[in-house]
Amino acid sequence: MAVAGVQLSRVAWGSRLRLPATRGAQLLAASGFALAQPLFDLLGKNAEFFAARGSTPGDIVLFALVVTFVPALVLLAAEFVAAAVSSTAGYAFHLASLAFLGAVFGVQALKRSGVDGTTTLILGSVLIGAAVALAVWRIGPARSFLTILAAAPFVFLGIFLFNTPVERLVFPNAQARAAAAYVRHPTPVVFLLLDEFPTITLEDEKGDIDAGRFPNFARLAKSTLWFRNMTTVSSTTTVAVPALLTGQLPKKGTLPVYQDHPNNLFTLLGRRYRLHVTETQTALCPPKLCKRKKPSAQSRLSSLYSDARTVYLHLIAPPELEARLPAIDESWSHFGADTGNQLEGRVELPKVNLKTFYIGRLHDFNTWLRKLRPPVATPSLDYLHVLFPHGPWLYFPDGRVRAVTVPRAPGRTEEQWWNESLAEQAWQRHLLQAGFADRLIGRFVERLRKTGLWDKALVVVTVDEGDSFRGGDSRRDPTKTNLGDIAFIPLFVKLPGKENGGVVERHVTSVDILPTIASVLGVKIKWRVDGRSVLAPGAGSRTVRVGKFLSSYRTAQSLRQRARERKLRLFGSGSWGPKLSATGRYRELVGKQVSSLARAGTLSARATVDGLGSRLLRKLPKRSQLIPSPLAGTISGLRPGDTLAFALNGRIAAVSQVYRERDTGAIRFSALPPASAFVPGRNRLRVFIVTGPSITPALKELRVSLSR
Repeated sequence: MAVAGVQLSRVAWGSRLRLPATRGAQLLAASGFALAQPLFDLLGKNAEFFAARGSTPGDIVLFALVVTFVPALVLLAAEFVAAAVSSTAGYAFHLASLAFLGAVFGVQALKRSGVDGTTTLILGSVLIGAAVALAVWRIGPARSFLTILAAAPFVFLGIFLFNTPVERLVFPNAQARAAAAYVRHPTPVVFLLLDEFPTITLEDEKGDIDAGRFPNFARLAKSTLWFRNMTTVSSTTTVAVPALLTGQLPKKGTLPVYQDHPNNLFTLLGRRYRLHVTETQTALCPPKLCKRKKPSAQSRLSSLYSDARTVYLHLIAPPELEARLPAIDESWSHFGADTGNQLEGRVELPKVNLKTFYIGRLHDFNTWLRKLRPPVATPSLDYLHVLFPHGPWLYFPDGRVRAVTVPRAPGRTEEQWWNESLAEQAWQRHLLQAGFADRLIGRFVERLRKTGLWDKALVVVTVDEGDSFRGGDSRRDPTKTNLGDIAFIPLFVKLPGKENGGVVERHVTSVDILPTIASVLGVKIKWRVDGRSVLAPGAGSRTVRVGKFLSSYRTAQSLRQRARERKLRLFGSGSWGPKLSATGRYRELVGKQVSSLARAGTLSARATVDGLGSRLLRKLPKRSQLIPSPLAGTISGLRPGDTLAFALNGRIAAVSQVYRERDTGAIRFSALPPASAFVPGRNRLRVFIVTGPSITPALKELRVSLSR
C-alpha cells in the first residue's frame, strides 16, 4: 500500500509539473524566435559590438543566457501569479504572452519582407500574434509543435557562441604571441589618428591645404612631410585601423582585437616603451602592456544591455518610429549618448558638458593631451584614435555645438544617401566639424612644443578612412563614383629633430605607416608586412585597393580631382562664408537683407519649427554654446524639391529644399544657418518659397509656427 501511495504521489506531481513545463516550453520557443534569434543573428555577424566595448567572455556568455532564457522565465513567473488568482486567468495570460511574442516576431518578418507602412506593420503583427494565440488555444497539433520548438533557442544559443565570430571573443586564442623586437633608436613616438577625414576636405583649388579654413593643418604641413596621395585599404574603421597598426592588408573574418592581431605597433614597442594608449572601436593593445582602468562589471553590463535594447528596438520598430531612435551605425557602443537625449522634451535648456559630448570623444582628446609628458630616459608611445571629424557632425569650427534632438543628419538610410540636397547639407556639417578638428590640431601641436616632444619625437598624424556625400551613393562603401572621396586620406610625418617639411607626391597606403615607424626607430619587424616605409625610395603602387574595390591609381586620382572640384564649386574655399549655409541654385541669397529682395506676396503654406528650435528661437541665452542649427520642422502646402529661404532677424541666413522623409513620409525642411545669424534673446524667423531665375528670384512668404 505504501508503494502504491508513492507511485500515485509521483503521478500527481508529474501531472502538476507537466502543465507548467509545457507552457514554459511554449514561452521559451516563442521568445526564442521573437527575441533571441534576431539579436543573435545580427550581433553574431557584428562581433565588433562586443569587442569595441571590451566585453569579457563572461559578459558575452551571461548576455547570451539572459537573452535566451530570462524573458520566458519572467513571463512564466507572471503567469504563475495570474494562475494563483484563477486557472482561467493564468491561461489567459499565457495566451496573451504568446500573442505578444507572436506579434513581435511578426513585425520583424513583415519588415524583412519589405512592408514599411506603420499602420500595415502594426495591424499585420497584431494579426500574426492573434493567430499564434488562437492556434495554441484551439489546435492541439499547434500546441504540440510549439512545445517541440522549445529546442530551437538552445540551437540559437549554440550557434551564437560556437559558430559566429563571437566565438573568438568567448574563447580567445590562448596561443596569440607577439614577436619581440629590438629598438635601435628608441625615439618617442606620438601618433594621432583622426576618423572619417578625406584629403579633399583640406584642399583648395591648387590641391594645397586651405589655410583660410584649416590654418593649423597648413602650419602642420609646413613642418612635416605631407603625403597628400595616401590611400586607405579599407573604408571600415574596425578593419582599417588594424591594417594601419599591423602593416598587413585586412584578413577576412578578423576582429579588431589583440587575439586576432598579436603583432602590431603596441606589441612591437611594448617591451621597450612606456605606452600611453587610448583606443576607440578597437582593442589591439594587450592588457599587460596597456594598463588602463577597466570599467566595473556593472558598468560594462549596463552599457551592453542598454545598447542591445536599442539594437533590438531598431529591429522591431516601424520605420516611422525607428527614425526617432538613437543611431546605431555611428559607433559600436554607447548609442544615444549625446546631447540629443539631454535636450529632448526639456522646457528649460539644460547645461551641457561639452567636454563629454557624444561618447566622450572630446573628453578622450583632452585627457590624452593633458597626459603627454616631456621625453625621459624610457621612451614613450603616445597613441590616440579620436572620432573627429567623424559623424554625427555637430561642432562649429569655434567649438559651439548644434542643438539637436536627433544628432544624425537627415537624408541617409544606413550608408546610402537618398537625397542630394541633404547629402550636401551633411557635407557642410562635416566641413564645419573638420574646422573644429583643425582647432584641436592647433592645441595638439602647442602641447607637443610645450613638452619638448615636437623636437624629440616621431610624430604621425593620419586618418583611418574618408567619407562621401552624394545623393544616390554610399557614404562609406567605395564605388566608381565616390572612390575619390573615400580612398584618399591625409598623412603627416614629423621626423625627430626636423623642422622643415614638404609635400611628398608618391602614392603610399595605410599599411606603410607601421614600416615607416619601424624604419625611423631602427626596428626589424619579425612578421610579414604588406607595406613599406614611406621614406624608402621608389615609385608608389599603381593600384588603389579599398576593401574588395580595386582601381588604377590614375583612375582614382581622376575621381579625386573631380570630387575636389565638386566641393569647391559647392562650398568655395578660403573662409567659411555663406556657401556653407545653402544648397541649390539660390545659394547666393544668403547674407542679403530681406528688404532688398523682390517679394511676391504670401502663401497659405505653413512651416512649423520643431520644439527645441522653437524654444531657442524664442529665447537664446547669452553666450550660448548650443546653436539651433539646423532649424528643422514640417511643411504643409508645399512639395518636395521646393526651395525655401530662411531669414533670421531681417537677413537671409540659409537656403534649402523641402524633402519627404523616406521612413515616415513626412514633408519636412532642414536649414543650416551659421551661428553668427543668431542673437541673444528672441530671434525672428521668416520663411520664403523661392522661384524664378537664380539671378532675379521671386520670394513668397510662408506662415511660420513655433512649436510649444
